[in-house]
Amino acid sequence: MRQLPIAILQDANVEAAVAPFIKGAKVLDLACGTGYYSKKFLKWGAKQVVGVDISKGMVGAAKATSATLDGLSFHVADCSVPIRYEDGPFDVVFGAWLLNYASNGTEMAHMFHNASVNLKGSGHFIGVTPPPTNDPRGHVETALAARPAQYGDVVVTIIKDVEEGVATHLDATMKTGKVEFDAYHLIKNVYESFALEGRLVGALTWRPVDSPDIHSDVLESLRSSSWGNYLTVPHFSVLVVAKA
Repeated sequence: MRQLPIAILQDANVEAAVAPFIKGAKVLDLACGTGYYSKKFLKWGAKQVVGVDISKGMVGAAKATSATLDGLSFHVADCSVPIRYEDGPFDVVFGAWLLNYASNGTEMAHMFHNASVNLKGSGHFIGVTPPPTNDPRGHVETALAARPAQYGDVVVTIIKDVEEGVATHLDATMKTGKVEFDAYHLIKNVYESFALEGRLVGALTWRPVDSPDIHSDVLESLRSSSWGNYLTVPHFSVLVVAKA
């Protein structure tokens, strides 16, 4: 899945978002999975990266694939529970597809608070999230119409309405098998209001999905095929919030 144009597009946008903060930084990677972005952060200039995930299997895989790398460590913990990690405080707390597991604003506030308690006063939270909208159902339906289910596509469908948005199911069929999980797409205001409740009180920015520094053949693939509508009907956004 990491080789698909949409994944490369996400990587390019994450790299652009962290670029102002990453050089020599200490980074906490929440919901790190197998450590994909943890290793990217070292490559992009971080001094130290701590990855955290609730899955022992994911953390085990992350450790196994990074045993020769200095400045990288992994721990098992619930990223929705505020915990001060002993390696902190951090310059950057990152969460790729973390906040979308919050079913409501209160749960999201706990995730934001986990970022806040681990950040330096000058630090930033950076997250990969569903696109910001006041109509999550409308966005999911528009994306599904633009990208009907087919081999290799990432397809999001609605399970049900919830008070602050919709519960969703993501499905992607790849050469290596099927990837699927359930999550939530909550309204934009929930992210913005509960970041404050989670004690991230600085500037909040939704970065537009762009195509910075993508190899030309990948960009052409995005524009000339069914993948092109990931630029016009985004699958993700990158959220940047200053602690203070």
